[in-house]
Amino acid sequence: MRSKLSSHALLFIAAGLYLALGGLAGFATVNAILLLVLGIMRYREDRNRLAIVVVVISALVLFANQIGLVVVVVLISLGLYFLKSRHSSPGKRESRPRFFLKLKKDRESWLLPSMSYWHAFGEVRLDLSTAIPEEKETVIVLQGLIGDIDLIVPVEYGVELEASAMLGQIVWDQRQQSGGFQRVKWRSPDYENKEQQVKLQLVYLVGNIRIRPI
Repeated sequence: MRSKLSSHALLFIAAGLYLALGGLAGFATVNAILLLVLGIMRYREDRNRLAIVVVVISALVLFANQIGLVVVVVLISLGLYFLKSRHSSPGKRESRPRFFLKLKKDRESWLLPSMSYWHAFGEVRLDLSTAIPEEKETVIVLQGLIGDIDLIVPVEYGVELEASAMLGQIVWDQRQQSGGFQRVKWRSPDYENKEQQVKLQLVYLVGNIRIRPI
């Protein structure tokens, strides 16, 4: 009985939030955000091509309806990106802004430099267990509007994670946060003593961020 009441309460709260946000931002914008999140989650599950179409269309609707907000978010995001890039590792670093980013290195052995990318839309798959690091501490900065990030990190690595997503989910160290305004700041207890270290700075407006130990 209690679970039924709580389900009804959640339904009423969700309906109230939907009506309130629709009245403030417009129902087209709210529907586009919902479809965007659902599309990303569906693509995450089975790489469905229809999910990509839904994500792209939803993003275009958001851009058309809230172009001023999008411009503000892009400018703030770019500013934060350049600030984080400046304070990252002073060694060799790949750094560039892109509109679309598709970065997939999860099979053959590959060199791992510190890297920094800003992008509007991105899909990143990195398996650090197959990587050869160029430095003791590798810094990876990824920022953008919409991102699907999947990082595999060996358990013997020291990890320092700073991740945030206005909408979406963050999964790390067998823990998960999902919903709105998610922020995670975490560091391996023995980070300084690890032979290899990786510092992750991941910031997205809408994001699926997954850090998997192996």
